[in-house]
Amino acid sequence: MAGGNRGVHPRHARGVPDDRLRTPPSGLWRLLLGLAWLGLGVACLLVQPNPSAAWDRDGTLAMSFLATLFGAWVFWRDGGRRITAVGLYNLAFAFFVGFSGLYQTVKAWTLDPGIPLFTAVAICYFAQVVTWLLFWSGDGSRRQPTNAGQADGRTAGWAVKSGLILLVLAVAMATVAPDSMPVANPIGFVGVVLLAVGLLRGPMAHHTFLWGVVLLIAFAVYFTYLFTGFGRIVVGTLALALLVMSAHSGQRSYTKLLILGGAAPALLFLAGLRATASQGSPFTVDQDGFGSAISPLRAFAQLLALDEVGLLPRGWGETFANAAVGLVPRAMWEGKPIGFGADLVALLSPELVGTGHSAAALAHGEWLYNFGVLGLGLMVPVVGLAVRFIDRLLAWATSSPLTTPYAVGAYAGAIIIAVGLFDLLWVGSFTYVVRGGGRLLVLAAVILVIGWRVAEPTIANHLAGPRRPPVVRRPQPAARTR
Repeated sequence: MAGGNRGVHPRHARGVPDDRLRTPPSGLWRLLLGLAWLGLGVACLLVQPNPSAAWDRDGTLAMSFLATLFGAWVFWRDGGRRITAVGLYNLAFAFFVGFSGLYQTVKAWTLDPGIPLFTAVAICYFAQVVTWLLFWSGDGSRRQPTNAGQADGRTAGWAVKSGLILLVLAVAMATVAPDSMPVANPIGFVGVVLLAVGLLRGPMAHHTFLWGVVLLIAFAVYFTYLFTGFGRIVVGTLALALLVMSAHSGQRSYTKLLILGGAAPALLFLAGLRATASQGSPFTVDQDGFGSAISPLRAFAQLLALDEVGLLPRGWGETFANAAVGLVPRAMWEGKPIGFGADLVALLSPELVGTGHSAAALAHGEWLYNFGVLGLGLMVPVVGLAVRFIDRLLAWATSSPLTTPYAVGAYAGAIIIAVGLFDLLWVGSFTYVVRGGGRLLVLAAVILVIGWRVAEPTIANHLAGPRRPPVVRRPQPAARTR
């Protein structure tokens, strides 16, 4: 066939990104990969010379390293250039399980923490690999075009203006009334996200330097005025939300590499914000700022020890029911149930009961608390299906055209839900619902209150159909008279 496409591969001739046409690995190949990861886990079990011992440095070190490697591997391969919900959940696993195990193993070189830390890491690892093999390994549905979901100029401008308004409003609230921080924080979070959607998905996307400077300033404003030093995971999830949007552009294939390579410097920076004076036990005092990052795995190991001797009560789904009503303001419901993090205080730190302290024991700890060891098995299909649903929601929102505020809201909301999976794995369902739900409520309010001003003419034009050019009638020549 003659023409300028001679010698060009059909996929490039059609302008379709490679990620969309990449053939997913066969079922047999996925099975072999899963069995290989399980086999490596079994090999780590063999490193443990005394399986009945609560603490063994070599076995825990090997299993923790393997958990870190597996989580990073899934994050890297899943979705191609795109950052998926499955990838984010596994990145959280690499951090809160793998890195936490490595950290505690190195810090406790000669100390016995008195808890089955090796068992905790092993349970988390095998559950994660099995979940990936059964629910996340078939990645064909997540291979979406990287350059889909573009916003037109009008809608992108609305997103930028709305984001700036929300960010300024949040900063003003936090400055004038510091007690309003629980409300101001999600408003500012959504403001930065909407600003990023308008810049990264609109006509300004090719001006990399411009939108990079604007987003850097917006993030710095959020960090300066809306971050109090607590809840560092919120700052991390906001940064991830911006990077997820950046990865949706086909020209930015290095985003995943940037995340993996920048993870260590980011952790050191965030840890330095909370570092305290060195005193007491290295596991009870946040000496170097890593306490809230490594404590969930340790708390899960403590729950395993309590369950083994029959001292761990059963919630029988109570924590999930409490999470379902987590968005109800406590001012409207004085007796609103507390979250799972508050339940843990009475079990792990009874001296802190009544002080407003909250603990974290991973999502695994919540399932163990509710249903015992059986709950860890139930967690595999429930979490597997839930994360896969969020993953498909994100893929749908990414591939849909962003031509109305409602489409922008769906896109931003899907990203907020996906990056919130860090909260889910870290502490459980209650915090995930409260943090993510609060941001979604702010986003919904913005769409309903000011989004119709942009959506109304767009919808009207769509219903009216394509405009036809006016019919120009030529003047008829005058009739001849005899």
